[in-house]
Amino acid sequence: MRNELVEFLVEEPSMKNFLNVILPKILPEGYHLNNNCFIRDHQGKTHLQKEIPIKVRAYQFYSVPVKVIIIHDQHSSECKELKITLEELVNINSNLPFLVRIVCRELEAWYLGDMEAIEKAYPNFKASRYKKWAKFRNPDLCNAAYEIKQLIPNFQKGMASKEISKHLNLDHNKSKSFNIFISGIKKFLN
Repeated sequence: MRNELVEFLVEEPSMKNFLNVILPKILPEGYHLNNNCFIRDHQGKTHLQKEIPIKVRAYQFYSVPVKVIIIHDQHSSECKELKITLEELVNINSNLPFLVRIVCRELEAWYLGDMEAIEKAYPNFKASRYKKWAKFRNPDLCNAAYEIKQLIPNFQKGMASKEISKHLNLDHNKSKSFNIFISGIKKFLN
């Protein structure tokens, strides 16, 4: 077990659910959820942004070193500007090691990047029917939550974040932001 903590700061419970499934598959040796890695969910982006400086200040007084990973949906923001804003919220009060990852545009885009995973969680959804549609070639560019809701009327964010994530292929996803997220976490923690 590594003698440091990793704090994941996320916008909402669905991302926490997602990470609870994904992180055990990608965390380097010595990191374990709820031992030295913790996921802190918030009530949306405004709440997360308000809490970042407060939490970062507190982490400096922990008895062990702390690394911070912030995961934020892009929504309608400009990606680079949003990342700079989040980095500034950390840098205001600390020199802690941190990583900011932006989900382009929203978590559901990561699901659309692996339609077979959606089909495994929702058997009535047939991935082969939609995989070649032009609007799904780059899932980071579409309104993913809306598109999934149109394809799967009983889609629910909370359930999907627990179920689809179980089936995601971590090595073959069409979402560029998902792939950057996976490689970034591995690199940052190694």
